[in-house]
Amino acid sequence: MRTLRAFQRRRLRFLRTMEDLDVLCEIGLHQEKGRPLTMKELHRLHLGSVPTMQRRLRRLRQFGAVASRRTERDGRAVELRITPRALKLFNRYAALLGRRG
Repeated sequence: MRTLRAFQRRRLRFLRTMEDLDVLCEIGLHQEKGRPLTMKELHRLHLGSVPTMQRRLRRLRQFGAVASRRTERDGRAVELRITPRALKLFNRYAALLGRRG
């Protein structure tokens, strides 16, 4: 458990709350399906108010955990993705969890 907690403190500093993890999980699930989550879809999941979600996403982008870009189909819509760096960290974390088995 100490190894897991140490990894969280060192490498996953951007996960301040369980809600942060919920947001990243939703983004990641959609990303795995090959259909990135849009801001509008994220707001429809009711994970927080619009201002709260905007602050949370801004902070996650600043930490380099989430990237956003305008969609090609509709330049107004914004797609969200977990960055390769953050995915690598989550994979390492999952490996640590797997060892605890």
